[in-house]
Amino acid sequence: MIAALGWLVGIIDVGQFLPQTRHTLGRRHDPAALRGLSVWTWTIATIQGAAWIVYGFANDLLPIAIPNLLITPACALILLARLRAGRAPA
Repeated sequence: MIAALGWLVGIIDVGQFLPQTRHTLGRRHDPAALRGLSVWTWTIATIQGAAWIVYGFANDLLPIAIPNLLITPACALILLARLRAGRAPA
């Protein structure tokens, strides 16, 4: 039962990042639309996801590690899009 709950939470966790990822990638060519995203928030989220991957695999906790294999690149893509938007002319 606990293992199933772990996988359910992992699926929900991935799901919470999908709308922002889709929204960001859909507007990646609109710097004004992306400037509202926090560089700090997405930097922390990317680092946190990478840490959860390491922790999950180190402790054989696949319901933690595997969802973060999807979450971390999504966070990194959002961060990269935001950083690019910051360099673009207004």
